[in-house]
Amino acid sequence: MLSMPKKLLALAGAIALMWFVLVANAYTSPVVFLHYAASATTPVTYFFNEDNDIVKHHLDPGESVEFRTARRPRPGYVIDVSLPLASRDGVEIKPPFSRVDVYIGADTKITRTVTRTDFLSRFARPDDAQ
Repeated sequence: MLSMPKKLLALAGAIALMWFVLVANAYTSPVVFLHYAASATTPVTYFFNEDNDIVKHHLDPGESVEFRTARRPRPGYVIDVSLPLASRDGVEIKPPFSRVDVYIGADTKITRTVTRTDFLSRFARPDDAQ
């Protein structure tokens, strides 16, 4: 029979292992970055629609934002990034992808989108995106 300290230690170990698994799962999921040009003069409002779960927010000049996405998306899964209040530009992102970088120029238009499918690209820093 285990003593009380050993039972508590086993419970603490199980809880720590569960937290580690949850963090690793979240950190290794596919990612979408939005990058706004540093030369812009005003913030830009964006809509990030991940399979009808919509986030509306803004980016300040030079700012980047990261969105972790579904690891195993259902059929028909789609992500839509749009700038409806500025230039009305938008981009639709469909799997498979590991990392997507969406670049927004100073004129609030989407200048380019880089999609990568290799697993390790999701760990690169946003500044490393090309």
